[in-house]
Amino acid sequence: MKPLQTVYGLRLALGVIAALICIGYGLATGTIYKNSILNASVEAGETGAVTPQYWSPSGLGAVWSTAHSRTGSRSLRVNVTSASAEWKSDVAVAQEGSAYQISGFFTGDVTVDQFSLTVKWFSDLEGLYFLDESNVPIPVGNSSLWARLGGVFAAPARTKSCELVFRAVNGSGDIYGDDFEVRQTESLTKLMNGMSIAIIVYIVSYYIMKPRFASKVDKPRRIFTMGIGIYFLAWLVFWVLLYTMIAGI
Repeated sequence: MKPLQTVYGLRLALGVIAALICIGYGLATGTIYKNSILNASVEAGETGAVTPQYWSPSGLGAVWSTAHSRTGSRSLRVNVTSASAEWKSDVAVAQEGSAYQISGFFTGDVTVDQFSLTVKWFSDLEGLYFLDESNVPIPVGNSSLWARLGGVFAAPARTKSCELVFRAVNGSGDIYGDDFEVRQTESLTKLMNGMSIAIIVYIVSYYIMKPRFASKVDKPRRIFTMGIGIYFLAWLVFWVLLYTMIAGI
């Protein structure tokens, strides 16, 4: 194999290695943010077929339904007429001041307002001391397709935990919800940390490759820039791919 082809091949392999190092760093430091909602697709789990695992209902209109589902075979239904009902997730850990993406997928019909996807913030880990709540309204209207509704909210001061609530408060309508999410949002710092790791690996690889290929190319200094594009492209593609796979678990 020609020296140039070998260099490009090594750059490609090193880009993948740099991505693996970034993922390892994220796992070690706890900065790969997963969905905080357990059983986001509201399936049966280990608790049997009475209620979905890690969810609890309140009110006669809260139904665990097999009529519609976006993922799996079940969804949460809130079916009320001038009444209140809700589905509530188990309490999850949250950090004060951090931004969280709150979302869910919904289909059905709202005729009187007051349907919402709500995140409640608590000052303790058990969810006993309520601080505040943030709401995503489910608008009046009819839809036969699953539509994603959500928003980004900052956890208030002293927050230690949160819970997600799909509810109607003195509302009228018949709505199904599925695939819920409470996930801490990404930050520019994380991208910069990943880029820093990729740059360090690239610089180290240059000093490793230089003695081997310096005598085989007309300009040894070119070794530093050979394959730089394919290196960072491989790093970015594999980093995003692996991060998405792990965060989605």
